[in-house]
Amino acid sequence: MDFDLIKKLPLLKDYDASDWIQFHQASEICRSALSERGYRRIDTPIIERTELFLRKSGGELASQLYSFTDPGGYEVSLRPEFTAPVIRHVIETGLLSGAPLRLEYSGPVFRYPSGDEFNNGMRGSFTQTGAELIDAGGPDADGEVIFIALECLHLLGVERPSVALGHVGIIWDLLKQMDLSERAQLFLINCVSMLAAGDREIVVERASQIGLLEVAEAATARVNRASASIEQIDAVLGHSLGSSYSGSLGQRSTDDVLQRLTDKIKTKDSPEAVKTAIELLSKLSKVSGPPSDAIAQGRNVIKAAGLNDENLALLENIVAAVESAGARASEITVDMGLVREISYYTGVVFDLKSGDDQTVGGGGRYDGLVTALGGDRETPAAGFAYNMDRVIARSETLQNG
Repeated sequence: MDFDLIKKLPLLKDYDASDWIQFHQASEICRSALSERGYRRIDTPIIERTELFLRKSGGELASQLYSFTDPGGYEVSLRPEFTAPVIRHVIETGLLSGAPLRLEYSGPVFRYPSGDEFNNGMRGSFTQTGAELIDAGGPDADGEVIFIALECLHLLGVERPSVALGHVGIIWDLLKQMDLSERAQLFLINCVSMLAAGDREIVVERASQIGLLEVAEAATARVNRASASIEQIDAVLGHSLGSSYSGSLGQRSTDDVLQRLTDKIKTKDSPEAVKTAIELLSKLSKVSGPPSDAIAQGRNVIKAAGLNDENLALLENIVAAVESAGARASEITVDMGLVREISYYTGVVFDLKSGDDQTVGGGGRYDGLVTALGGDRETPAAGFAYNMDRVIARSETLQNG
């Protein structure tokens, strides 16, 4: 009897013996360097509860999960990254003690490519190697993480590695200074990369679609129309169901629903403030270059908008800490338009690049993740991770055996 060949899934890859030799060599190089600095190896399950990756990671990562219901009835996902599982492990096992905790890891992660990644041939799985510095804050901790990430790329034989630094906390601070709602702030933060790419009109259109550019009078009229509709629905259901009908829209009364709509109007953002914020981020997100030049340009943009630029000192201090740790000034750039697709980052964020300007890894500071995942206290933390498939492809040392 003839059977059709069952082929591998199109977005995945088989790794042969030579591939595994390279991965083993790369992993040992990283492990040795990190071990010397006090980082110890950890591993986590490939499958975790889906909520672990949804609670603080953001919509972009959520759309890339390989998720399913396991035989026990749990909603689970293949691990798309290591940071959340590592933090889950630290909380669950009580490793937090008030002293810096240094952990490193290496293993497969799974993300379904989307958008440009899909078009550029990104696979649905790759090996991620990285490290987390937990319970340590400030520029020196950021400098340690960023320098080690650069140092390992040198040891791995990647030609002319470099790092581009941004700072999500600075952008959050600017939006808070403009007295925007959390909803508007989150929308604008998620649009920074689009604004950096010059897609301002698309951002304005999306802001309009979700009501951020709607004036209060129009919103009030919309609530009044909703009020009439809700009351009509209430009347119809009450007439049809009689005494068995306990109230409109399930557990919430008509008044409850209308009050929520009215509260939204009271906290509505000024359309002009939203437009001003879009213009500010359009200009700021395009600032990039050597640290001193880029920070000076960023300061000019912020001052021209009439806002406080004091938080740029945070970025200056981090640059100084990276250089003090041992990095060359020529290896560092500042990119004000750099944000992460994973939304738990709160401070510095960075991309690690090879000499051909390809991103081979990245990381940043995520001080709110421990409490978001159930920890009992605010815990500063930062980390980095490589896409080892990309690193190995650009390593002269590993390619030449």
